[in-house]
Amino acid sequence: MRSLLLFVMNDKAVLREYFLQQRALETPMERSTRARIITETLVSLPAYQQAETVFCYCSTEMELQTDEILSFTLAQGKTLCVPRCEAAGQMTARRIRTLDALRVGRFGIREPDRTAAIIPPNGIDLCIVPCLAADLFGYRLGYGGGYYDRFLADAPDCCKIILCAENRLQETPLPKERTDIPCHYILTERQVYKAR
Repeated sequence: MRSLLLFVMNDKAVLREYFLQQRALETPMERSTRARIITETLVSLPAYQQAETVFCYCSTEMELQTDEILSFTLAQGKTLCVPRCEAAGQMTARRIRTLDALRVGRFGIREPDRTAAIIPPNGIDLCIVPCLAADLFGYRLGYGGGYYDRFLADAPDCCKIILCAENRLQETPLPKERTDIPCHYILTERQVYKAR
């Protein structure tokens, strides 16, 4: 965990570029090891074990990989839903029963087609969300589209967990806006942090 100098902390665009550069320096082995540890920790958490309906992002090559989480969730017989981008800045949660249902869609992200059943946000027990970076207060730095914050605003009662690399978890608060939605936990390869 680290803290960036305060003079850049108010500029999301600068932070995004910085963390994208940091992420690009990681080796495939580092990403694979981190994903394995985080997956093992996640599925052992009470919030995951008690959830009947799980929402999880479909990772891109550079993101913290979620395929093992998706496969395990399906094998557990839980209802699994993943994001599908709709209108600009909007996404829906769509149920899938197999990873074969995913195709590369907008922004190069795998998603189900439009015939997949929509799960309303208030019907989700656990949301697993991505980030470029996160802070100990449960706020995340994403890619700037606002998709997740709009979606999470409609799911106030579900447990929200950010998956984050330990070296991109910040002790000092990240810049946030009124519409940013905090999460309950931040899960890294080192430990589970409860948001302050």
